[in-house]
Amino acid sequence: MSEIRQNTSALTADLPRILSPRTVADKMPRAVCLTNVAHEGPGMLGELLSEAGYQVEVIEAFRGLALPQELGEKDILIVMGGPMGVADIGNPETPWLAPVVDLLRARLAKGWPNIGVCLGMQLIAHAAGAKVVPMTDAAGKRLREVGWGRLDFVGTDAVTRGLPASIEVLHWHGDGCELPVGAELLASTPVCRVQMFRLGRSFGMQFHPEIDGPTACHWAKEDAEFVQAANGPDGVASLQAASPETSQRTYGHRRRLLSQALAAVTA
Repeated sequence: MSEIRQNTSALTADLPRILSPRTVADKMPRAVCLTNVAHEGPGMLGELLSEAGYQVEVIEAFRGLALPQELGEKDILIVMGGPMGVADIGNPETPWLAPVVDLLRARLAKGWPNIGVCLGMQLIAHAAGAKVVPMTDAAGKRLREVGWGRLDFVGTDAVTRGLPASIEVLHWHGDGCELPVGAELLASTPVCRVQMFRLGRSFGMQFHPEIDGPTACHWAKEDAEFVQAANGPDGVASLQAASPETSQRTYGHRRRLLSQALAAVTA
């Protein structure tokens, strides 16, 4: 990533041991990242997993590439975001979604580690039996949460250790999910109650802590219609103007959160 990494020493001094490199003699476990659209990759998640000694593989599921059926309990499955939703499962235009849910459901049943980001979190929730629906206000008007904004942590957990009660992250969604049965709620926003949860060794984030400034600017261009629907006709320009500085300023908090989330699901 091209992002400048400044003023992060205090945040990274006591990060979990997952960041310690594995010995060469150890067989490298796999971290397989499934993508649902060309411009959404693992970002900082991929960096942290590589640093932790995982063999990171990106599979473009949306192009019809085979899913990794041979993943084991020491491997991690990561499912990224995309403009489609749980309602698109079974749609001929998104044929990969149903097999991804089947894979997640099988891994959840075995207690094997998974990470879901945005759509990925919604697919984990769906696989666990929770509802995923478009967000609406009290009058039934569609709600969309897009741009850099506040995230409030709920309760205390190792995932949020050493972080302030609220941090700033990139939001980019119009659907929300219920909390799956047995899951622990870890973060919320006023618009979306379930922003982050842990379910056994699986972890979901509705927001995007993995993204840098240039990527956020690119997304705003690629997904301009959605951004404008959320934030008005000036939404794209405003998001692109804010992203370089905001991504750098929030880097330390976002890196710590992701590091501790990885530690939690691989413990």
